[in-house]
Amino acid sequence: MELNQIRGIHNSILVFASYRRQPPFRHKFIWKLKIPLKIKIFLWYLQRGIILTKDNLARKNWTGSQKYCGCNSNETINHLFLDCHYARMVWRVIFLATGLTPPRSISQIFSSWLSNQYIKIRQLIWVGVAAVCWAIWRSRNDIVFNRTIFNLIMQVIFRGHIGYIFGRSCSVTSRPGTHSPH
Repeated sequence: MELNQIRGIHNSILVFASYRRQPPFRHKFIWKLKIPLKIKIFLWYLQRGIILTKDNLARKNWTGSQKYCGCNSNETINHLFLDCHYARMVWRVIFLATGLTPPRSISQIFSSWLSNQYIKIRQLIWVGVAAVCWAIWRSRNDIVFNRTIFNLIMQVIFRGHIGYIFGRSCSVTSRPGTHSPH
């Protein structure tokens, strides 16, 4: 892809996002995380509220069912990532393992949720948050598009853990002659 094409896509995204009248993306630190670019872009879409959940598709004249495949509620971003009983279970497991209080909204995740954490810990937690959100999205897509058996909780925990371990190994650097704990 040429640089001009990438700039054009980026500008189109910015125009669409500003049309939705969302607050500007103020979390440039995400672009510095040691996670794959597609997950950084996914987080950007998540923060902007423009990932293609069924409610967003319906706004674009999609006529399919807006029900989430895991329960009888409409599929929205907040429902998929926070309010669905499967997502709540995942966040509860994270709480039990880390003591990290589950977020109340997507906007809180990207604003004040981690404000009481030290910066170094916050960066590490963000790798985990990225892994969990990406795992929820991938599991949802497997169910919708590949018709896999619904096993969201275990899929998310496994995928999130593997993503976190990968991100942690990329974001923790050690000096020559020192050991990094893994």
